[in-house]
Amino acid sequence: MSDFNPPLPPYPLLPPYPLPPAFPTPGAVYPMTFGQILDRIFRLVRGNLSPFLAIGMLPFGIVIALEAVFAGVLYLAGVIPHPPAQPNPTTLALTIVPLFILFVPAMLFIYGLYYGATSYAALQADHDLKVTAAEAFRHAWSRIGRYAWLLLLRSLIVGLPIFVLAILIGVAALLVVYLTPNSNANSPVLFLLIPIGVLLYLGSLVYAAIMSLRYSLAFPVCVHEGITAGHALKRSGVLTNGAKGRIFLALLIIYAIGYVCIMVMYLIGIFIAVIVGTAASMGSLAHASPLTIAMLVIGGLILFVVVLLWSALLMAAYSIAFAVFYRDQCLRKDGLMTSPAL
Repeated sequence: MSDFNPPLPPYPLLPPYPLPPAFPTPGAVYPMTFGQILDRIFRLVRGNLSPFLAIGMLPFGIVIALEAVFAGVLYLAGVIPHPPAQPNPTTLALTIVPLFILFVPAMLFIYGLYYGATSYAALQADHDLKVTAAEAFRHAWSRIGRYAWLLLLRSLIVGLPIFVLAILIGVAALLVVYLTPNSNANSPVLFLLIPIGVLLYLGSLVYAAIMSLRYSLAFPVCVHEGITAGHALKRSGVLTNGAKGRIFLALLIIYAIGYVCIMVMYLIGIFIAVIVGTAASMGSLAHASPLTIAMLVIGGLILFVVVLLWSALLMAAYSIAFAVFYRDQCLRKDGLMTSPAL
């Protein structure tokens, strides 16, 4: 059965939200100011912590597990040798290339599932409806091909120029070395190549940032309107026209708050590490009691879970921000919400 997304209800017009027109129509929906958008985002984050944390921790945990398996395979294959051995380039290539070929589709599948689920949950939260993590993943699974394809297209549009530029700079550097064998670090060609490469790289970063903002609403569009990945990208480009600055500022504020939180966690971690290091200097960890080792392991696991929760919460805030901006831009551009897909 396909999912039904009910039409979005009006935004709450309670204080401090002002009524836009002098004589508002009862039940009408109006675009919000930037301050109201931020307030709406943080209210939704606080009111929907459980499902978003559950949604975020599952894919991030799977990614960490896959990276651990990836590292384990490299270690067993001898790519990560014991010192002072050196890695074998042939073994390195024969191991990493197949793993990379398997790793990329796996990441597209996992993150496609994640973005589909979290966008669905964010839109439902913006409907003022409660949704469980299981319901969100069930929806994302029903359209996993579309969401993985959308993620791939968006990633290529945003990141391909940087990848191509890196290849071109590498090729240009090799050509300079081989065509001018007597060249050195003071060569005029290298003197010109380095600043040009830096400028092109900075330009590609600016392009990536603009394209990321342009297609930031692609997943809410694809989830709510039930359209294809290509049409979702086009629709996102239309909706974000004139709103990129506000979207960027909202994301920057969310990032700044998250950065302060992670810095506090780092300081707490450093404080605990200093205490443990001081205790260890008074005795040998090799002769530590089982209780001490168990406490260290438990402390590491707690730190890991805290970082995982923080990552899930930060990504949830971004998803909710995109859902809120999606509705607001629909009201600004179309005057009403697009009918949800059945």
